[in-house]
Amino acid sequence: MKLTKTMAATAALATAFGTGSAFAADDTLDIVFINDGHVAPYHVAWLSGFEDAIAAYDEAFSDLKVTGRWLSAEGSLEKMIQQTEVTINEKPDAMFVNAINVDAFEPLVAKAQAAGITWIAVHSPMESADYSFTLGDVVNGTNQGMAMCALSGGEPYKVGVMLGQAGNPSGEARREGILAGIATCDNVEVVAEQPADWDTVKAQSIAENWLTQYPDLNAISGVTDGYMYPSIAIATNSGNTDLEFFGYDGDIPILQQMTDGQVKADILLSGTREGWNFVQMAYKIHNGETPDKVYDFFTPLVLTEENHKVALANGFPEDVQVYYVDQALEVASKGFLEFGPDSVK
Repeated sequence: MKLTKTMAATAALATAFGTGSAFAADDTLDIVFINDGHVAPYHVAWLSGFEDAIAAYDEAFSDLKVTGRWLSAEGSLEKMIQQTEVTINEKPDAMFVNAINVDAFEPLVAKAQAAGITWIAVHSPMESADYSFTLGDVVNGTNQGMAMCALSGGEPYKVGVMLGQAGNPSGEARREGILAGIATCDNVEVVAEQPADWDTVKAQSIAENWLTQYPDLNAISGVTDGYMYPSIAIATNSGNTDLEFFGYDGDIPILQQMTDGQVKADILLSGTREGWNFVQMAYKIHNGETPDKVYDFFTPLVLTEENHKVALANGFPEDVQVYYVDQALEVASKGFLEFGPDSVK
């Protein structure tokens, strides 16, 4: 694939937006993102992309003052609810909420809407929200699982799957997809499933236990790249060069380990490009455009070109869109290519 095709694909994605009514445009656009935490590398990249995009949009449109705030609940549901209540009282134009548990935020959605605030649910869709910014988690997970099947060589292959947090729809959807993908072959066996609660420390403990309990473990699959960092480090420190990893996030350091390392597949979210897309989405709504109520972020599978050829030869579906590593790294690090001010001018 060529980068020009990347741009064509993402340009086509932008046509999902149509014109319609939204909150009234004025000369300011205030955006608040409330996150469950930003300790993981993905969340750090999220924040970086969000802040860079705010600055770029503010500079690009002289008649519009664009401001943004990023709040972290640090994994605390109580703190997140308090932050949301305070934010509603401050009446920004748009709120992106990455809810730890969506049910707990249902009463606050109506309160925000009554205050004239557009509520965008992040990753875990909410019917009551004005919009949901989703990732196609079941499909992405399925692609990861099918890639595992296609790259396993047809021999008995044992995998442990690290899950998200109980009650979080996004993590549960990813699990559903991964298991569905694995079920397309009969040689891959899931020997362990365990939630790590999006916590890298818990992921480290789980990886250590698995490598002791399952000395013949072939792979670790995760619902986030945050789990890959400690797992890879443990495998490296123990001299286990055969253990393979299947990630989900498109973190740049993980993508970089796909060419010569043990990471075999990933899902191209990229916190940087997603942060840029948040601001683009808020700008379009503010400008009178209306995205689909459930907006699916474009998240292709990432493989090396060599592994893609192997996977196709082993029956991997040809219609699954795959980005190769260099292409994925380009768009992962440069969110403005797809979602910068030039994309809306």
